[in-house]
Amino acid sequence: MRVDRNTKHWTDHQRWLLAAETGFACAYCQILFGSVVRKPRREPTILRLNVDHFMPFAWTRREDDLLNCVAACQICNGLKQDTIFDSVVNARRHLDRLWVKAGYLVEFIPTRSNFEDPAGWAREYARYLRTAGIRMDAE
Repeated sequence: MRVDRNTKHWTDHQRWLLAAETGFACAYCQILFGSVVRKPRREPTILRLNVDHFMPFAWTRREDDLLNCVAACQICNGLKQDTIFDSVVNARRHLDRLWVKAGYLVEFIPTRSNFEDPAGWAREYARYLRTAGIRMDAE
């Protein structure tokens, strides 16, 4: 059943606060946002920040409660769905098993110094691809 609600547009400041709480990494898998993960036989995916309601919205009906929100990557947010956990630690354990079952592999993790420098991040990723022997389309 789909719940009708007004979509909350989180401000950049609110997103930054949530990401800063976890060191700019997903609260569940603890991988830095901007990292590259790959599922077997699929294109690589760059982890993006999603605001996840730890206690699902369907239960709380509170969209704007930042105390109930965590910074999660799109993969963990999708795997968690509306599952209820009593702690973030138990959610991590459950989602770790789902990551392994799905076959996700972390391919590249940017350094924290390049986190806010997209050009530095792109250079670092291109260097990684060259050392791994992967040709980029532009080459």
